[in-house]
Amino acid sequence: MISKRILTAVLAGVSALSLAACSEEAPATSTKPAATTAAAPAATTEAAAPPAAAGLSDKEICESVNKVTDSMKTAMMTIAQATQGGDIPVADQKAILTDMAKQLDKAVEGSDTEVAKAVKLISSQATEAAAAKDPTAALDNPESDKSGKALNAACKKAGVTTQF
Repeated sequence: MISKRILTAVLAGVSALSLAACSEEAPATSTKPAATTAAAPAATTEAAAPPAAAGLSDKEICESVNKVTDSMKTAMMTIAQATQGGDIPVADQKAILTDMAKQLDKAVEGSDTEVAKAVKLISSQATEAAAAKDPTAALDNPESDKSGKALNAACKKAGVTTQF
């Protein structure tokens, strides 16, 4: 099974879902700029992320990673559903990645285990991608895939399934 970076997978899924989405509710028509839509999902991500705690166990870190990932997916879906065509604006991608990196960093504060090192690498890659002109393209590389696989393997040893 080929492991994909979560952002790339989520972006592809969001695009596919937005094309096939059928809803009983009328689509929201908003003339607000995309920057306003980024504020609400970022708050959602922070609210759902676990509080920082020094020296969490590997299992707790992996569980925190799953919560951060779920929050990121929710934020991306919210933005995609609110935009015409389901495309997530680059500014929103950057905001989500930046928030994700911050939450991952909080989850590994005070830890230097194999899991923590893998999370720190992914956080670093997310921060770098957020600074790139095209965040999705910046994450679509062999190094990102390798670090995702390393985190999945480390979390599996801790008894938690992650999908990076």
